[in-house]
Amino acid sequence: MKSLLIWGTGDQGLVTLDAAIEMNCYAKIDFLMIKEKHNCKITGYQIYDEDEINLDVLLDSYHEVIVATGDNQVREEKIKQVIRRGVKLATIIHPTAVISRMAVVEIGTTILPNALINAKAHIGTGCIVNTGSIIEHGCTICDYVNVSPNAAIVGNCKIGRKTWMGIGSVVIHNIEIGENVIVGAGSVVIKDIPSNMTVVGIPAKTI
Repeated sequence: MKSLLIWGTGDQGLVTLDAAIEMNCYAKIDFLMIKEKHNCKITGYQIYDEDEINLDVLLDSYHEVIVATGDNQVREEKIKQVIRRGVKLATIIHPTAVISRMAVVEIGTTILPNALINAKAHIGTGCIVNTGSIIEHGCTICDYVNVSPNAAIVGNCKIGRKTWMGIGSVVIHNIEIGENVIVGAGSVVIKDIPSNMTVVGIPAKTI
């Protein structure tokens, strides 16, 4: 069985650990703190400090690495470091997630319990698809997107790079959301959203 290094010891690291354990394919799981982010104590596991280790040596000593932080920008930066070093990125998928055989999930992505990814959906590199979220048929979720719990993205939508979909948010069919957008919790998106916007409400409006 393989070894896994989870790069991140915050809340995302904890839920990533839970999913990795349930996959039952890792004999060894350790952690590496992200120095830019809050860290919590995760008992029973080896936790390394970025400032106290040789990163090249540590990353090379594991079969796979997953970056676990909800911060899209930091997650992208750390994943690019892993890729530059030629280390294999893990893809963590909780066994209760339902993923169509016709869907594509790229490397470095984490999919948490009871998420649904339907036919011909494409999930990019380094995404987080959180608990109970729905990605319907034909949707494109670009790299480093964070889809919060119970968000629902209906058919044939496109969500741009590093966009954050708030908890319980909804996107109706055939919508395109740009890059670096924040969609507030519970918002309902009924029209296209350009890049670098924050939208909230029902229907969602720019603030």
